[in-house]
Amino acid sequence: MKYTTLLPFLDREDIADVANKIIKGELKGIKLSALYPFLDDEILNTMIEFLIKEKRYKEIYSAVPFMSAEKINQLYETVENGGLEGFKTSYLIPFMSRKKIKEIFEVLVKRAENDITEDDEDDEDEDEMDLDEALEVHEND
Repeated sequence: MKYTTLLPFLDREDIADVANKIIKGELKGIKLSALYPFLDDEILNTMIEFLIKEKRYKEIYSAVPFMSAEKINQLYETVENGGLEGFKTSYLIPFMSRKKIKEIFEVLVKRAENDITEDDEDDEDEDEMDLDEALEVHEND
């Protein structure tokens, strides 16, 4: 029999204890991800905070399907604010609310508009420089 067979029958405290031992490296051969479905939000959130501080991306990715919407939104904000460099926010999207996805979309559209405006301004500067250079060349002829 595998240990995972007994997980649904363990108490909340026992599962939390096992999770803490895995995180601390005291238990080997047991995957932290096997415990996620059996952890309550409070314990899972505490674990996620620890994993974020330790930048243990693989374990965070595997926890996302079991995280609350609020925690997923917090994780997204942490990543966007540079707290988890290299973490792929696109992985979070299937687990976000439609409202949050719409907010993110609106922010990205606004950024794209700003990028286009800045690019257009840069192009105008380049055009002016090219025209000035052309006039200068023409005057020298």
